[in-house]
Amino acid sequence: MKKLQIKRSAYIKIKRRNANDLLKLLSRFSKKVNIIDKKKKVLNEKGFIFFPISEDFEYRDNDLFNLIREQFNIEIIKKKGIEKSNYKHRNIEEVLKNSLSERLVNLIPKSYDIIGKIAIVEFDQINQINLSESEKVKKEIAKAIINVNKSVKTVYEKKSEIKGDFRLRDLKLLFGKDSSETTYKENDCLFKLDVKKTYFTPRLIHERRRISSLEIKKNELIIDLFAGVGPFSIQIAKKHDVSVYSFDFNPYAYNYLKENIKISQMMEKVFAYNLNVKELLNPSNSIGKSLKNKADRIIMNLPENSIDYLEIACFLLKQQSGILHIYQFCEKPDSIKNSITKIEERLKKLNWSINSILESRIVKAFSPKSDLVVVDILINWNGTDFS
Repeated sequence: MKKLQIKRSAYIKIKRRNANDLLKLLSRFSKKVNIIDKKKKVLNEKGFIFFPISEDFEYRDNDLFNLIREQFNIEIIKKKGIEKSNYKHRNIEEVLKNSLSERLVNLIPKSYDIIGKIAIVEFDQINQINLSESEKVKKEIAKAIINVNKSVKTVYEKKSEIKGDFRLRDLKLLFGKDSSETTYKENDCLFKLDVKKTYFTPRLIHERRRISSLEIKKNELIIDLFAGVGPFSIQIAKKHDVSVYSFDFNPYAYNYLKENIKISQMMEKVFAYNLNVKELLNPSNSIGKSLKNKADRIIMNLPENSIDYLEIACFLLKQQSGILHIYQFCEKPDSIKNSITKIEERLKKLNWSINSILESRIVKAFSPKSDLVVVDILINWNGTDFS
């Protein structure tokens, strides 16, 4: 296997007796330019001090550096840099730029997910290089992620897109202990989950804060159709005097949902069910019968195909009107317009219509061709007899 090349850093070599005078001179210019690399150790060897030069400072043909040369007898030498153990790196690129080539540094993923003690990273460009080299680079990146994020103990590589009824993805251990259960804190709430057995994304943190911060009326009955481990349900219940009915088909997500309800002490406000919500339409389903025409508000966070569950939402909403928060992946351009059009067309078939659009926004770009869109709508039933 090809070894990764270790970059050597530039150092100012100066006699020990002149080192303090050099530092005094540099301090006069420290607000304008950083010459000394603060993340590397200053070396002391055989009567000489070696000051690491910042990689952002171009010392060749530099007026300040020429001044230093005039006043002190210095040399510029290349040595293997030793990083300070207590230095906190700003990002993984900073950690790796001395150990990876510029070509490989440019391939480092720009973002990754942190869920409690676990980081999940996706490699697109690095997967396109030589296999043996890519595996080595991935491990170096995983170590760098732990270096930058001290709370992270395990790094997984995302090996597939979300798939299956439980919306799971394949994960491969890159570094650390193969322990996929963790506890994640979000908006003052704690959530226990297993990243291999349940679906969860930290990238909706602002969206969950937005929904839970809305002006929700006292005693609203809210239904979370695809609750997962409970991030929407619990955050809403914590802020409002409401009842939330939370459904998830995945038995692992359901068990974590129940545990998270207990952790947050929301047992009297959030009620968990392990159920495929399509069963709510079954006339013999007791939960469906008890919730029919009772909901004031419904969360529909299943962007792959939430539109296919509008019949269930309409079945549960109060006949006069109700609010939907519906998430969809929609094509660019005009992804919001496309989302609203799809909803309108499906509601029309169900004899419902949009009364007003309360909010519509792009939550994030999902792919080069689509966005994740949320539409908050007040909808009305157009009939006179719902039965």
